[in-house]
Amino acid sequence: MTDHYVIIGITIAALILFASEIIRADFIAIFVALILMILGYVTVNEGFSGFSNPAVITVIAMFILSSGLVRTGVADYVAKLILKFGGKSAILLTFMVMISVGSMSAFMNNIGAVAILIPTLFIISENLKYPINKLLIPLSFGSLLGGLVTLIGTPPNLLISILLEDNGFSGFKMFDFAPTGLVILVIGLLYMIFIGRYLIPVRERDNQLTKQFRLNNYLSEVTLPESSKYVNKTIQDCKIHDDLGITILRIQRNIDGKTEIIDPKPDIILLPNDKLIVEGNISKLIDNQNDKHIQLTTSRKFSDNDLTDNEIELSEAVVSNNSHLIGRSIVENDIHKLYGVIVLALKRGIRTVVEGFQNMPVEAGDVFLVQGKRESITNLALSPDFTVVNRLEHDPRNLKKAPLALIIMILTILSAALGLLHISVAGILGALIMTLTGCVKIEDIYNNVEWRVIFLIAGMMPLGIAMDNNHTGTAQWLANIVVSQVGDYGPLVMLGTIFIFTTIITQIMSNAAATLLIGPIALAISSGFGLQPYPFMMAVAISASTSFLTPISHQANMLVYGVGNYKFMDFIRVGGPLILIILIISLILIPIIWPFKPL
Repeated sequence: MTDHYVIIGITIAALILFASEIIRADFIAIFVALILMILGYVTVNEGFSGFSNPAVITVIAMFILSSGLVRTGVADYVAKLILKFGGKSAILLTFMVMISVGSMSAFMNNIGAVAILIPTLFIISENLKYPINKLLIPLSFGSLLGGLVTLIGTPPNLLISILLEDNGFSGFKMFDFAPTGLVILVIGLLYMIFIGRYLIPVRERDNQLTKQFRLNNYLSEVTLPESSKYVNKTIQDCKIHDDLGITILRIQRNIDGKTEIIDPKPDIILLPNDKLIVEGNISKLIDNQNDKHIQLTTSRKFSDNDLTDNEIELSEAVVSNNSHLIGRSIVENDIHKLYGVIVLALKRGIRTVVEGFQNMPVEAGDVFLVQGKRESITNLALSPDFTVVNRLEHDPRNLKKAPLALIIMILTILSAALGLLHISVAGILGALIMTLTGCVKIEDIYNNVEWRVIFLIAGMMPLGIAMDNNHTGTAQWLANIVVSQVGDYGPLVMLGTIFIFTTIITQIMSNAAATLLIGPIALAISSGFGLQPYPFMMAVAISASTSFLTPISHQANMLVYGVGNYKFMDFIRVGGPLILIILIISLILIPIIWPFKPL
């Protein structure tokens, strides 16, 4: 009995840490695995077995295969279809967005599918004068719904299938999810077209990025008098940033009677009478202007035009989910040196941070307001670290390899669907062929895998092992309690109970972690009823992917959250009814397609 309480205590502690986001989710998962090994609930081999689990291997392979479809331009073709056919009406546009991203997400990483389409939707929004926030939630939700259609569409599907195999049952096949997944996708699409998009409040984005990021209170114009200690020194050497906490954005210099704009590179020498547009705390500038080193120009309102010209641009850049910048600050990453741009402000969810953000650890989904030369912004768009809105530039595509990449992906899917190879073997073989044929660069293989997801899944797997009957039996103990309370109402009510509970916890932790937590319990519950586990496990897989209630429940939501100018309640308002609809559909469809059969 004590062991049960310890395992439940570890689980609750992990849930609290997942919800608080104090520690990264992958770190929490590894801590869980280590604690279970230290306390002796799993052996060392069992504690690290997640890294060799077929589900983890398959997820790694899918990341590589997805990158092959992106690099060869197969995924870009979908974006072109939306541009071509999506501009007729709001209904058609919403349909094209959701059906396109849903189709992509059924066979590739849904986060990558969302990231590819974001710039396209911004351009469509601008051309049609249609609010961008009416498109980005359908984009994110469409990617989650599309993942329900196939075995490889989302990690919960794979994890549930492997869990069945580990317990002596046949795993789900490639298209076993399609009968329920396709219906849910279509119903979800109709909901967003006729109901959901009307629940999204229209919040017009200000065309002026300086206003949108609330920069006006932090922008000033100063002049350097001849007596200034900052003149005749380079920007880097004069320490003006250290002294005054300001960042120089533009230099206006009088040369032969003409005003010239100078790019504020670190090696540029400041001269007397230079006028500087700077970003920083104005009150600190006022306090320092008495020392004769700066003269603060009369306060005025700045616009984007004050920070741009024919060569210099302002842009919004969203930090990608697999960006190598995550976890380190802007200063530590030295983004100015790396990309030649200045980060003026940061938007994280509904928070806009203009002061002190340079030392905050970068997170996936952060939106940077950046200033730089056109070629620097283009390089930023080409980087895998960022998605730059309003820019369709991307790293060069190997279009000649597109047919080959598509064929490899199709053969990988067919070999698994026909039972010729296990999905993990088919996936790794397909990834290897993609690499050897040049569809994926060898040096990019490891960069294309979201290792945080891999460590999260592998770290949480020992918890399921510790809960099985060969160890503490906690899963069966919990299942017996649940069955004793709800069992008299029948398996259908139990199915709904599992669905609702999984839906709740997947809003505060990753869908993979939720699956690994609830999967063993659902398996034990089916055993308690004396029924085959398939309908219960299908309910876990579907409900684990209903990450619609909060922006933090899935990385796809995080990508659109800040850049879409959403509020937290927008996801509850739109996602809540959708979850209720999916629950009702699931309770009708699952028992029909996967009837309650005795063991």
